[in-house]
Amino acid sequence: MNQQKSIGALVCLCLLLGGCGRPTIGEQQAFNPNLTVGESETRELEQSTVELLKLPCDYNSLTASPWNCTDWNSRKAATLLYDSPVRLSDSFQAQPALTTVSGSGTQWVLTVRSGAVFSDGSELTAKDVNDSLTLAMAEGSFYRYALSGISEHRVNAEGQVEITLKAADALFANLLTFPVAKQQEGRYIGSGRYRYAAESEDGIVLERNPDHWGPASSIPKIELVELDKKGVATYSLKLRDIDCLYTEGASGDIRNLSTGDYPVVSNQLIFLGANNNRTNPANPALRRAISRAIDREYVVQTALSTSASVSELPLHPNFAPLAGKKVEKADLDEALKILREEGVLAEGETMELSLLYCTDGADRAQTAHQISARLADMGIEVTLDGRDRESYFNALNSGFYDLYLGELLLGDDMDLSHLFTRGERYGYGVLPSEALMTAYQTAFTTGEGWDSFAERFAQEYPVIPLAFRNGTFSFSREFSLQVNAVRSDLFWNIDQWQKPAESANR
Repeated sequence: MNQQKSIGALVCLCLLLGGCGRPTIGEQQAFNPNLTVGESETRELEQSTVELLKLPCDYNSLTASPWNCTDWNSRKAATLLYDSPVRLSDSFQAQPALTTVSGSGTQWVLTVRSGAVFSDGSELTAKDVNDSLTLAMAEGSFYRYALSGISEHRVNAEGQVEITLKAADALFANLLTFPVAKQQEGRYIGSGRYRYAAESEDGIVLERNPDHWGPASSIPKIELVELDKKGVATYSLKLRDIDCLYTEGASGDIRNLSTGDYPVVSNQLIFLGANNNRTNPANPALRRAISRAIDREYVVQTALSTSASVSELPLHPNFAPLAGKKVEKADLDEALKILREEGVLAEGETMELSLLYCTDGADRAQTAHQISARLADMGIEVTLDGRDRESYFNALNSGFYDLYLGELLLGDDMDLSHLFTRGERYGYGVLPSEALMTAYQTAFTTGEGWDSFAERFAQEYPVIPLAFRNGTFSFSREFSLQVNAVRSDLFWNIDQWQKPAESANR
């Protein structure tokens, strides 16, 4: 497995165990009734097409280099102007977009869609895809480290892009979501659903691209609004200066402002880590018992405000090979049975453990307290150790903990190597068995055997997964839409967006 890719991806995306920073990677998901529902979900309304949608975006930064754009909102808006080789479904499956992808192991081939053109009408070729891949892998690119497993790439004699990986990756196609663009008059243009139309008082107006290969958007025009200051996006939503906003959670402030809140699947895992260098946490039976005792649903409904999906595995519950695998309900009696039968804790005995967590965010403290209370019912007395970010990582590096509350953004190709391997800001105290690593390596490189890996993982729980965070795509009160929001493409089903007729006139 490619360690360089794993390490780099974490650094580039600012991945922080303990959740002291929350970038997310998510995919398409249908409307989640656990999130705030809008009027479109509660009553029948005549539907009308949205004529104009206002989005926060730094257009100049985006078109200067769609690969190096540092503004979060602008990267989201990039999918309107630029297509990518593939699109990801809510089950983390690559679907053809600009290209079809074939291959396995270390050898992959991208075949460009017939008839694909840029917004100026010029043909989009394999060379354009290959050149864009070069820029996506370059220094400063947001996509660089996700693609760092590539050894070489070129355009072959058949007009296809050939890619060779440093190590086999069965889900490599999932990583091909970078923008494809070409330079024109000092800016980059794409082949997306929209193209530049005109300047406006607040920013730039985009119009539907009539030459786009996909279904036509239901929204004729989109205005990209540049916000003067950071941190004003929520206020701008309130004033209706913008119509929608993506956030990395589901805050009460945003929910109170919006008619519809739509979840964005994230591959950001919240988990309980164990220090295998200490006797008690190193016992797999103890970790199994703890996993069985924790009420994940309660944690999600309370501490995480329903903006998460419970999981017993370090793989998102939407992940196709394991889709439908139900999370067992918390069972304190079963947890106690494991402790007794495995000789971990006899009846009447108690155990003391420390739980380290980062205080950057109220949800972490609440989660830690809920875990502590649950373990107390098992005879395990937990000392909570809440620390600021710097002190938190210092404690992890020194091994000064029994358990810790961690958070980690996983790759869309299900690369878990950075979770299982000790390194900077990840893999603390984790010691998976050789059998587990063999099972994982088989699944990761071949795409087969994910069930076997899941079964093996549940035997030892080198970490105890709790849930995966959701992002939230929120709309102002003027809108009540049916949205499928995908982290790599928030506008996945924009061709179907409509709003109630009573709010159709702006």
